[in-house]
Amino acid sequence: GRIIQLDNMSRHASVIVETEISVEAVSVGSIVKVKDYDFDEEVEFHIVGSAEADPIRNKISNESPVGKTLIGKKVGDIVEVPVPDGVSKFEILEIKI
Repeated sequence: GRIIQLDNMSRHASVIVETEISVEAVSVGSIVKVKDYDFDEEVEFHIVGSAEADPIRNKISNESPVGKTLIGKKVGDIVEVPVPDGVSKFEILEIKI
């Protein structure tokens, strides 16, 4: 089962070249600094593919609710993300690679 899973991952994998990542809008590979209005603090998220996600290290999947909502957004945008506890609100402060 694991071999099939790894084979499937390698068939659908794509290489992200750091020089091709834009800092104009959030994309996979971006590091995004946001203001979390729920906790009144700044947090950095690294947007990664689902296989690389590690929430403890703030590496969130582009398929997660937060990651999916941030993709394509720009500095200054305020987003609301449905989460199990309700809705979280973030303002994008910075996008870097």
